Amino acid sequence: MNKTRTVAAKTFMSRMNEGRGAWLTEEQMIKACEEFFKENGYSGLDRDVVFAGHTNFTSPLVASSELQTIATAVRPKIEKYDIGFLGSLESILYDIIDNQDKATLVLATDSLSYSPILQTEEISVEIENLMDEGMFLLFLNGRGSHALFDEFEKLSMPVQVSD
Repeated sequence: MNKTRTVAAKTFMSRMNEGRGAWLTEEQMIKACEEFFKENGYSGLDRDVVFAGHTNFTSPLVASSELQTIATAVRPKIEKYDIGFLGSLESILYDIIDNQDKATLVLATDSLSYSPILQTEEISVEIENLMDEGMFLLFLNGRGSHALFDEFEKLSMPVQVSD
């Protein structure tokens, strides 16, 4: 029998990062995203899709299902100096939401980025604003584990896990 329980988000992320010292590369992130989308029922996967708008954006991976299309932005390492990147991401998010039917943006990052995102005020405020506008945040560790968040508040709430 499969039981579920909850653990603190910080504990969950610590377990995802246990024994890891190196950050994933962009190519490793894209491969992990492909695995994540396949596991979660997205049948259409396309590489290097261009989204035209105010800011032209090439998504390295786009996943589609009957219900939605998700454009992926990949940033393996989020640091306190990434404010400019997050500003560009805001423009991309609005272009995708405004110009694509049933589409949104997911920022895929290494699970090692969890602490800098929560501990750096400028970064956490930007990420929260982006998520309030509809962006998802996907943490990957390259070992098959992932954590997808659709609301910033959930980054610090207990996470359900299967035993």
